[in-house]
Amino acid sequence: MPIDILKYEGKRCVVTGAASGMGGACAQTLSDLGAEVYGLDVQNIKPDVHRAIQLDLLQESSIDAALEQVDGEVDCLFNCAGLPGAPRFSALDTCVVNIVGLRDLTEKLLPRIKRGGAIASITSVAGMGYPNNRENVHAFLDTPDFASGKAWCEAHPEIANGYLFSKQAIIGYTYRRAAELGERGIRINCLSPAPTDTPMMEAFHEQMPKEAMDEHFQAPIGRNATPEEMAEPLILLNSEASRFVSGVNLFVDHGYTAQVFCEQRPSLLL
Repeated sequence: MPIDILKYEGKRCVVTGAASGMGGACAQTLSDLGAEVYGLDVQNIKPDVHRAIQLDLLQESSIDAALEQVDGEVDCLFNCAGLPGAPRFSALDTCVVNIVGLRDLTEKLLPRIKRGGAIASITSVAGMGYPNNRENVHAFLDTPDFASGKAWCEAHPEIANGYLFSKQAIIGYTYRRAAELGERGIRINCLSPAPTDTPMMEAFHEQMPKEAMDEHFQAPIGRNATPEEMAEPLILLNSEASRFVSGVNLFVDHGYTAQVFCEQRPSLLL
């Protein structure tokens, strides 16, 4: 009989951004593994989930209302919702959804996450500049709640510049909370995907033509990832198989950042 090292059967999982892309793949795979999945999204949720819940991360009231519809204690949280930034969305809205709302939802759900539970968030290889921008990221993270976090972004538009800053901040948030949550038996990690063929890719091509995106950011394997190729490592991070893994930003890019860090390839992100 095969051994189930992931152990999601019967676990209660919350997935934001569950309508499509990596979040949709994550929600469907978790359901297939036997988890009780609460899918949260501003759009209609297509995957087969236990309960589909409307969530607009731009609004604190929507976060509160969504969490009221999640029953009891939770085993795992998957933060998959996000905006691609300009030109479709302002820098402020992008930061609010990608990090202000993400952090608010996470902190409000934390009292209900069981000991032994886990949190995994999707950031991006675009956040690899976090070490060089640590001071600004941590100044933002010093804000205590949704309102003050949004106000900080409004007051520092030159820093809270949208997609890049928000993805750096997810990494910083993960690092800062790891030790504190570890004392409560809760793990927190994040995953930095390479370009992935999701509905968001169209928006990225409005910022940078496909040819340029492929030249500068595509994985060495020569193609973009599929949503499943990102959802499955995210699921691994929150699983029992990763029970001693916390405070990690996992690059899932088939060697792209390895090339950048070894100076085999130039980067526009450092």
